[in-house]
Amino acid sequence: MKRFTLLLILAALLAACDNAPQSPPASLPTPLPPVPTASTDDQQPTAEQVPTATGAALATLPASPTAELPTEAPTLTPLPTDEPPPSPVASPTTDPSVVPPTAEPTAVSLFAPGQQDGGSLAAGQATAWLVDARRFQPLILFVEPTNELNVALAAYVGDQTQQTMPEGVMPPAAADNALAGRPEILVLSPEADGLYTFVVRAVAGQGSFAAHLFDMTTPATGIALQQPDTLAAGEEKSYTITSHGARPVIAVVDPTDQADVALDILDADGTLLTTANYSGPGGVETAYVLPLGQTDYTVRIREANGGPATFQILVITLE
Repeated sequence: MKRFTLLLILAALLAACDNAPQSPPASLPTPLPPVPTASTDDQQPTAEQVPTATGAALATLPASPTAELPTEAPTLTPLPTDEPPPSPVASPTTDPSVVPPTAEPTAVSLFAPGQQDGGSLAAGQATAWLVDARRFQPLILFVEPTNELNVALAAYVGDQTQQTMPEGVMPPAAADNALAGRPEILVLSPEADGLYTFVVRAVAGQGSFAAHLFDMTTPATGIALQQPDTLAAGEEKSYTITSHGARPVIAVVDPTDQADVALDILDADGTLLTTANYSGPGGVETAYVLPLGQTDYTVRIREANGGPATFQILVITLE
């Protein structure tokens, strides 16, 4: 009986608790509104679902520009199979407005003392050189022909290289003394500074030749003696020279005053082979010999009238 009474009391108490008003504890958080879910029907969000700003809005950056892709692919033009003709280039002949460039002046090539030249000639042909000469400084042109070539030499004032035999013009110096195949020598004593034209002309025959140009002071291959000297009244000076085998020996004497000098070439035993005394007072004298082999020679200088003299001597033993 007591057990039954206790059960009734507990049941009554439980019933009383269920009927009492319930309030949520203050410490429990307010539940969040439910998250809206997608629906198959188009539903507009309610006011409760629209988020509201709680602070200052963030600055919105402008969108970066992007290159728009072409809507159509570019059209490619096929290259021609043949190369197109080149564009015409304007020239003075095709375009009168084009002014041709001015050509630079060409430097004149001079034949200078100490140099050697040569070539071939047939009868009637000629070769010319332009030489820059100085007043009263003798120039010596020595030409060796071969075979039966017979040459004549001449020197003209100015540039006459375009006409090697000027009509009506007398050369200040000329030489045509040797036989065919023998050397010819010419001496020019310029009356003024300037350009002169030296010409070698084939008088007869044909063949090659070598031309040598010397003056009294310029060093050159083959020069054996080149110096100033003097003579007392009645004195003679002698110089011993040895040839280069059978090559020519050339001797030149130039008085630097108005003395009348003479030049002799003697062989080793003292025999006179040749002499030169043609130019008169103050004139240059020259002579050469053709040895058969290496030979000693004596070159002798004297004053034709036995007086004193001052002179420059040049002896060349060609190699």
